[in-house]
Order: sequence, then C-alpha cells, then structure tokens
Amino acid sequence: MLAAVRGLTLRGPDAQVSLAAALAVGSAVTLALGLHMQAPYWAGISAFICLQASHPQSLRKALHRMSGTALAAAGSLLIFPWIAYDHAATMLLLFAAGTFGVLGWFVSSYSYAWLLGGATVMMVVLGALQDPALILSLAFYRAAEIILGSLTALAVAYVLLPHSRQPPPAAPGWPSLLGRNAYMLPHAMRTGLVVALVPVIWRIFALPNLDQMAISISVIMAVPQLTGDPTHDQAAIMQRAAERVLGCMIGVSAGLLILTLPLAANFPCWLLLLMLAAALCAQLQSGPHAMPMVGAQVMMAFILTAVQGWGPALSLTPAIDRAAGMLGAICMLFVVNLLFGPVRPPKTSTAFSEEKAAKRLFYQGLGRDTANAHGPE
Repeated sequence: MLAAVRGLTLRGPDAQVSLAAALAVGSAVTLALGLHMQAPYWAGISAFICLQASHPQSLRKALHRMSGTALAAAGSLLIFPWIAYDHAATMLLLFAAGTFGVLGWFVSSYSYAWLLGGATVMMVVLGALQDPALILSLAFYRAAEIILGSLTALAVAYVLLPHSRQPPPAAPGWPSLLGRNAYMLPHAMRTGLVVALVPVIWRIFALPNLDQMAISISVIMAVPQLTGDPTHDQAAIMQRAAERVLGCMIGVSAGLLILTLPLAANFPCWLLLLMLAAALCAQLQSGPHAMPMVGAQVMMAFILTAVQGWGPALSLTPAIDRAAGMLGAICMLFVVNLLFGPVRPPKTSTAFSEEKAAKRLFYQGLGRDTANAHGPE
C-alpha cells in the first residue's frame, strides 16, 4: 500500500489516466445532479470504473457495463411482478442472479456484463423488497445513472486516452463447465446461496443496505482467477475481502473527513475534492505498484460517502450504513464458506512420507535430534 502511494506521479501515462478519471467523475456527477437523478453517486462510480488505460479498453468496459445493466434491469422489471410477494420465488431469483453472474464472470467472453447483470438484478429486487411499487423507478434510474456515467467516461477517454488496442483474454466458454471447469459450479452456487440469504438475514437482524450486502458478496467471490485448488481459492477470497474492507474503510474515512471541512458545503470546492480523490485512486488502481481492488474500493466508498441526494453530503448515517452492510456481507460469506466451502483433500501416504523426509533433513541440518522432532507420534 505504501509503495503504491509513493508511486504517485504527475507525469506520464498514469498522470494522463488520473486527469481523465477526475474529469469523468466530476462531469458524470455534475450531469446526474443537473438531471435530478435518484442516486447520482452511481453515475460517478460508473464513470470511474469504466475509465481504463486506453479508449478501446474503456469502450469494452463501458459496453459491458451498459448492456449488462440495461438487460438485467429490463428483465427484473418483467419478472418481479410475478414474485413480489412470494419469498421463496424471490430467493430463487436472487440465487440465480448470484450464481449466473459469477459463472459468467469466469467463463464468458462478456464476463463483466454477466457480473453487472447479476448485480443489477440484486439491486433492483432488493431495493423493491419493502415496497414493490418502487420497482419501475429503481430499474429505470439505476440503468439511466449507470449508462450516463459510462457514456461520460467514454467521451473523456476518446479525447484524452490513447487509442491503442489490446485483444481481450480468451474465455473458456460455457461448455467448459461440463469438463475441466466443473469446479466453478460449486463456487458460483455458494455465491448464489449467500445472496439468496440476504433478505432472511435482513429480516432477522435488521441490517441496513441490502443491495450493498449483495454487491459485496458478488464482488468478493468474483476473484481474478479460480484454480480449483481449495487452499488457493479460499486464500484469494480472503485477500479480496480484506482488500474490499481496507478500501472501504479508507474511502469512508476520507469521505467523513471531507464532511467535517467547511469547504464541503461549497459546491465547487466539494466537486474539486471529489475530482482530486478520483485522480489519486486512478493511480492506486493502475500505477506501477497497482492495487486495483483497493483503488476502486476507496473511490467507490468515497463517492458513496460524499455524494448524497442532489448535492454534497449532509449526514454521516448513509456512510455508516453502507459500511455495516458490507461487513455483514463478509460475515455471511465467511459462515457459508466455512459450512459449505471446499475441503482440502487429505495428504496421500506418498506426500506424507515426502513431507516427513523433508522435515528430517531440515532438523538434521540444524543438528537436532530427529527422533522427537514431531512429538509423540
């Protein structure tokens, strides 16, 4: 983390991306506020996430984000009236959204569209859980805010960023789930299970921010690479959860600090601080010592804290609620992975013998008595 901070620069491609990110976030939030969008922070978050190192990369990210969001919002709008008052059907829909969103992330050529589609279904369905009459408003505004932010990022990237192309990595494809990638199915189904349990936990413990809980679950389980090795995969999930907590805590703390400043009540100053945060986080996300997850989470948490309603934030409660929702999601993930996660296979006799031989050589090298090195066996 300290190396990433020391690597901040005002020159070169990283500084160019920082400038683009600042302009994209500032423009998206200003446009959303001017259009009186329901949740302007989604426009700012979308602009930051879609702004990549080059225009073609930004275009691919934005197209995936817009298409996945729009299709999922429309699908939720069509399906929700049939399940609005059926708790079992609602949980089944959430299970499907979590499962297929993460599966698509791992195997599809449109990985980000699948992940965003699943997240959008969760946001819309969980947002309308208390009042089903809100479904139309939620679906329309979430899609509009995300599309606005994505288009703003595209416009800035077209003007400021290089147009060099890099082919996207090859995707294994959905048929691979029936063969070499079959181990991805239980991982995705655990994701769906935790997402489906969110309404139940909400009713029992009255936790805030259902959509934040569900999104946190999907983001954490969508690790960069799933190997099928339980030890490696569980370590990757724990690292991703830790990075999300770290980024969220830094972003929320910075946002709360901004709220205490007199300048935060002045719109131009508030907007400049928002753009400065975007510039710094863009370098954390893509600099020489990049920490992509931390950089993105810091900026998302900062925007969620600093942007409330139709202007600068006036209350600390939304930030605290969002942090509580994320921590609740991580606790749920921990419990479900503990109960249903993969079990490390027992060592074979050959592997056990090799380990004993390696330990014996180690103790001999230290000049110790190997007879009692392992205790009373």
